[in-house]
Amino acid sequence: MNADLELFCDDVDEQLTFMENALISMQENGEDEESIGALFRSMHTIKGTAGMFEFNAVVSFAHTAENLLSEVRDGKVALTEDMIDTFLEVKDYVQKLVDSAVNETPLADADTQKVAELMKILKSMLSTASTDESSAEVDSVEELSDDADSGEALWHISIRLKPSFFTSGMDIINMLSFFTLLGELKKVVFIDRHIPNIEEINPTQAYVGYEILFFTDSPYVEIEEIFEFVIDDVELHIFKANDEDMLKALLENSDAVEDLEELLTKNAFENVLALQEVSKQVEEVPKKEATIQKTIPKKQEKKSFSLRVDSSKIDQLINQISEMVIANAKVSQRAAVFKDNELNEAATILSDMLEEVRTGVMNIRMVQVGDSFNKFKRIVHDVAKKVNKEIDFEIIGGETELDKMVVEKISDPLMHMLRNSIDHGIEMPDEREALGKSREGRVTLKTYPDAGTIVIEISDDGKGLPKEKILEKAIANGIINENHNLSDKDIYNLIFAAGLSTAEEVSDISGRGVGMDVVKRNIESLRGMVEIDSRPGEGSLFTIRLPLTLAIIDGFLVQSGNTKYIIPLEMIQECLELDDHYKEEMAGDEFINLRDYMLPLLDIRSNFNEIDSKSKRENVVVVRYGEYKMGLMVDELFGEFQTVIKPLGKVFENVAGISGGTILGSGEIALIFDIPKLIEEKIKN
Repeated sequence: MNADLELFCDDVDEQLTFMENALISMQENGEDEESIGALFRSMHTIKGTAGMFEFNAVVSFAHTAENLLSEVRDGKVALTEDMIDTFLEVKDYVQKLVDSAVNETPLADADTQKVAELMKILKSMLSTASTDESSAEVDSVEELSDDADSGEALWHISIRLKPSFFTSGMDIINMLSFFTLLGELKKVVFIDRHIPNIEEINPTQAYVGYEILFFTDSPYVEIEEIFEFVIDDVELHIFKANDEDMLKALLENSDAVEDLEELLTKNAFENVLALQEVSKQVEEVPKKEATIQKTIPKKQEKKSFSLRVDSSKIDQLINQISEMVIANAKVSQRAAVFKDNELNEAATILSDMLEEVRTGVMNIRMVQVGDSFNKFKRIVHDVAKKVNKEIDFEIIGGETELDKMVVEKISDPLMHMLRNSIDHGIEMPDEREALGKSREGRVTLKTYPDAGTIVIEISDDGKGLPKEKILEKAIANGIINENHNLSDKDIYNLIFAAGLSTAEEVSDISGRGVGMDVVKRNIESLRGMVEIDSRPGEGSLFTIRLPLTLAIIDGFLVQSGNTKYIIPLEMIQECLELDDHYKEEMAGDEFINLRDYMLPLLDIRSNFNEIDSKSKRENVVVVRYGEYKMGLMVDELFGEFQTVIKPLGKVFENVAGISGGTILGSGEIALIFDIPKLIEEKIKN
């Protein structure tokens, strides 16, 4: 796929997202001018850009939808619930038409029939009122705008590109090709006499123009819409070729006089008016001496703008920075060995600069989760409609930022959990009413930062999880035995076991006992964890904790036995020495009293079967994850270490508590602790 098509696809995705968000917003809050305007602009933009690529099927479908949206915007047609549902389907099938056009593959027969059906529905919703009403007391532009159905006509279009045209990012040739979709280009004359000498040309500025004769049955408004995105970057005149008044108004511009005089002299534009009439008008208009002034660039204010960059390029940049971090660690190590102060100082400066570069690049990949989570509104709407439930869905904390890669990978698990909340958690409206609840169930997706992680909560006010059913199924499936000693939270977390489902009947949404185990596995693959809390009759809460990023972290280097480990720095609360006082308090137990808090300890040596260290000093690193705290017993503390996360391969992928490895400056391998897993294992034991 070439770069232009990639940009087109990105733009279509963006416009369809705007469209979906506007439709869902109107379902929730009622219609408003801003949302209707967003709908119209999105469909118009898709039609226009598709026309530039001559994707006629997309243009035709989008044009029909745009006509209806235009009437809704003008108040000629009332927006109904059925119409919103239809436009949601239109959005889906625009995407299918675009995919078919871009990939040059035929649309499936069923989809072709659906597109035709939607076209009929859209046309049936149009008003039957005449669109050629005009008022006698309007100015010339309004008069042309109202003359929508006056039949075929020859139009004169005069275009001059302003010097700033190239900053619009639009291609004038592609725009001109769009004319062929509305009618026939009878004459196109290129105006090049304003191009200065080669010594005086500013390559960032435009100097040319066009005089066009265009035959079409389209009204003035549709012709003008071709230039909607560059209207501020061109001088544009559109009028019927036999309109002497409009031509006279155009000729009041001295530049246009000289351009048209040259065209008429060459007999290149005789169709505009009778040659002698135009020549006479040209003579009547005072001319100015044609001069070409050298353009002096003006000092402009710095403006912030956005760039679309392929995510693979950012990933490649991050990988390169990761290797630079490792190489710099080696330089720092050698500087310390040779006791070279100048080299050590240079390595420190380089470390600081790499830290800034790393932070800047990582921030590029950080996106607000709200932009991606808005798509869940459509999913909730469709599922609720399918199961005949009324749902009030709310997204809180959409401004929270998270690594784009993490956002993409967490999307499917969140979708599955939302569908389950609606299908299993929320009761039917009549049932809720009988229980004294509102008919409308409430589902909330909340995101917020906490202790160096991002927390995502999915809550509902439904019936809660059936604890007894979960236990019964788990025992029947051999997941636990009858003599279990599980807390309520442990029982609820059993729904993540493969094959366990409490649904009374299987639907196309859920109930087969697959999915929740995959949800947990996907979350854990992101170095995250998920927990469930539920109260009978009140609802359920799913809590997901995720790291901010997957590539590079700030770590804390420690050693236990003969192995070095990295602890994510944001999870460390404090470090302390395990002195004789603490050992006396322990009395063989794996707890210490830390300021009246009973802190559980995990001996890293015994947990990973390490050889006893010769170190006489023992230290405790206090880590926190969510509401849990734990102390890690280690031998040596080395301090902060910028850590590049490397996968360890299949041999170590099932080692609980280890999420990856990194290369130290000495060339040694240090293992990275998976703190959530270590805490989970400690709680279980």
